[in-house]
Amino acid sequence: MVVVRSVQTCGANEFAAVLCSEMRQSGFVLTRNTTDALHGAAVRRGWFCIPITLLLAGLLASPASRATEGTVQNDTVWRDTAGNEMWCNGGQILQEGDTFCWVGYDTGPGRWPWRINLYSSRNLADWTFESTVIRMEGRFGNFGWAGRPGLLHCPATGRYVIVFEADSPRQWKRHRVGFAVCDRINGEYEFAGVQYPEGTRSTGDQSVYQEAEKGYLLATMDKDVGERKYLNQSLAIFELSRDFLRVERKLFEGFDNVNGDVRVVPRDHSSREASHIIKVSARYYWFSSGLVGWNSSATMYATATNLAGPWSSLELLRTDPPSRDSFNTQHDFIFPVAGAEATTWVYAGDRYSQWTKVGTGRNVFLPLAWENDGPLLRWHNNWRIDVTTGRFSAVATP
Repeated sequence: MVVVRSVQTCGANEFAAVLCSEMRQSGFVLTRNTTDALHGAAVRRGWFCIPITLLLAGLLASPASRATEGTVQNDTVWRDTAGNEMWCNGGQILQEGDTFCWVGYDTGPGRWPWRINLYSSRNLADWTFESTVIRMEGRFGNFGWAGRPGLLHCPATGRYVIVFEADSPRQWKRHRVGFAVCDRINGEYEFAGVQYPEGTRSTGDQSVYQEAEKGYLLATMDKDVGERKYLNQSLAIFELSRDFLRVERKLFEGFDNVNGDVRVVPRDHSSREASHIIKVSARYYWFSSGLVGWNSSATMYATATNLAGPWSSLELLRTDPPSRDSFNTQHDFIFPVAGAEATTWVYAGDRYSQWTKVGTGRNVFLPLAWENDGPLLRWHNNWRIDVTTGRFSAVATP
């Protein structure tokens, strides 16, 4: 599409305002960071001296294809649209209209104080840094660490909620559940509370799951037996309150091995972390990684037809070609790309190469297939997804 305007020249601020308006009308989604950048560029580069007709014709050509097409490249360091390295791990993606919003914590070496970042994309390949939505200041400054953020949009209040693991004032103590809220998905979130999910029991990794108007917390739970604390001992599901700002009740807890006897329950079948739930047709799939620190691990999953269970025993997520560590990743989350023709589920894996020094890149996206009535993770160095149709295709590696 080519936009033609009769105005030829104007002032920088007027030009930027006109440009933003035209881009929105032509199908672009402009965030606050994008509009600020356009205003700044208009002043710095003197765009207002260029005939608007010519500039808009170049910028707005084929916006639909530009927005919905892109190649996901694995085994490389991902950079945002400004050319900066992306730092977004242990999080979640929430789709708002035709925009995918990705929240995650900054795991860069020397990144202190801690922070939680938000990126956006319309094709899963080109990511724009929106903002640091939570940082270690104000009431958030009471936590030595805030990680594993999960992003929810609450139907009851219309507000956006980030649920995060809230550490004690001393970093790497055990976690409680923290809540933050904002009216805009990419705004500055306000502290909304913190609690233990059950009694005074602490947690390891956390994530969230939303189904219609209900929100849920998924947590790796610690257990206190006598005077001993068993860490990362079980997986549990809790239902959140109507406003998503507190834990109300436990629906399920299992996959535990309190005595830690690997002869009874192998450690890779207890002590799970980085868990996430999806629903495919009428069946829930609960994926999780092994308890391996920053290292990559095989991914396992259980199934159920009700969140409260019963849940099946854990099964290994098959990979093609065979991989013992999910293609050098640690399972983070899985999200749908629902198009007009199909729904593709995308596996998001963390690769903490900045800590392990193994492999290249820190993020991996792969399409998850269902074959022989079960999920299959297949490796693609490069692949493309059409978010309009929901279909993906492999791209030959140069």
